[in-house]
Amino acid sequence: MHFTIQVVITNEQGSETLEEVIQLEKNVADNNTVGLTLSDSKQILKVLQAKIVLEQAKNRVELQKTCLCCKRKRWLKDYHSVQFRTLFGTVNIPSPRFLHCQCDSASEKTFSPINQWLFDKNSPELQYIETKWASLMSYQYTAKLLKEILPIEPTQNASTVRNHLQKVARRKEKELEDKPEYITGCPAEWEKLPKPGKPIIVGIDGGYLTGWHQKNKKFEIIAGKSFSETQPSKRFGFVQTLDDHPRKRLMYNLTRQGMQANQQIIFLSDGADHIRDLQYRMYPESEHILDWFHITMRLTVLNQFTKGLLHSDPKPGKEVQKNLESIKWYLWHGNVKEALSYIEDCSCVFLDEDLKYPNRKKMASHLDELQTYIENNRYLIPNYGEKWRCKEAIATGFVESTVNEVVAKRMVKKQQMQWTAKGAHYLLQTRVAVLNNELSEDFSRWYPGFHINNDGKPDAEKAEVLKMSKVA
Repeated sequence: MHFTIQVVITNEQGSETLEEVIQLEKNVADNNTVGLTLSDSKQILKVLQAKIVLEQAKNRVELQKTCLCCKRKRWLKDYHSVQFRTLFGTVNIPSPRFLHCQCDSASEKTFSPINQWLFDKNSPELQYIETKWASLMSYQYTAKLLKEILPIEPTQNASTVRNHLQKVARRKEKELEDKPEYITGCPAEWEKLPKPGKPIIVGIDGGYLTGWHQKNKKFEIIAGKSFSETQPSKRFGFVQTLDDHPRKRLMYNLTRQGMQANQQIIFLSDGADHIRDLQYRMYPESEHILDWFHITMRLTVLNQFTKGLLHSDPKPGKEVQKNLESIKWYLWHGNVKEALSYIEDCSCVFLDEDLKYPNRKKMASHLDELQTYIENNRYLIPNYGEKWRCKEAIATGFVESTVNEVVAKRMVKKQQMQWTAKGAHYLLQTRVAVLNNELSEDFSRWYPGFHINNDGKPDAEKAEVLKMSKVA
């Protein structure tokens, strides 16, 4: 059975041209080739894309052959071709270069209508799909999958995908330069705003990646998530030593979540110096809380040491055990002064050199670290018990899962992956944009006319791609 696919081209004047796209031969007796095969569809898409792009380019050149002012025909300078890369194959477009007319005051002598039309030689759809998929799975698997299901050129590889993703990330970074670091406006005007909803909760934590240049060292990733009553949760992430404007990033993230100037924000963090600096002076209606999880984590380590102390030195061990219970109780109720007093009592026990406990110095070091940690973050320690009874957030368990979602699932999980700080930072920007369902909005803003059909199930789509990446 013979099939011929044709396309009808209708120009602005209404005249029609019929052109053949492709011819297919199908054997009815072969049960394994019912309908279009993947190879057929790739070939059809590639030929059809080339015909459409070339026809558009032809019309674009025709419009520029004549000077718009004096209506005289422009002189042809030279001829070359331009490669336009799309999801449905690369199209070689003839690109003439014309001399500017004498009545034109342009600074350049020549111009190319095709270069003016295609200022980016990679189609927005290609960049969007590459960035989205590479943000959810490896660069290599993204390139392999694209070539498997679409008529992408064989030269497409992991480096190409990475370069395109980083180009998108740099464009997103450029947009942050003009954004404010702090809330703007007059406090008197804030009072006139509608009554805000519940506080926005922002949790911030860190993770670590293995470096590429120094493989025995790791660098820190800052990741977080913000929750709002009226908007979906938003994630953010960056490399702490590389980001020049982390406050702008966080403020922009909260603004896109619908934050009002008179709305309260609760920051939950582990109390690290650079995270405290990120939060402070950014927003007047904010509350800063030290994550209860990080306090109990340090107390749990000390309780494990105490078990060994009880075995070797029962009497001092019981004293330290009782003091640790008191420390936890006072911290739970926000009484930092009494908690520090009991920490000092525990430290005094380990000044006795007659103790038989072999890890005496190590436990004393952990106590000193706990004392410094509490003293540095004493103004971030509220009455946790009262907040817990009022069902307010006191721990960043959701941020621990965010670090895993933003960093581990793509960048380190069950893989000995090594990263440059810049490469990790760029990937974080596109990954959080995909997880926040913002990437299509960015492309629609950059490329007017760009549209991705949203079926209303973005989370299911992402889950399927993530499942595929795990299988790979």
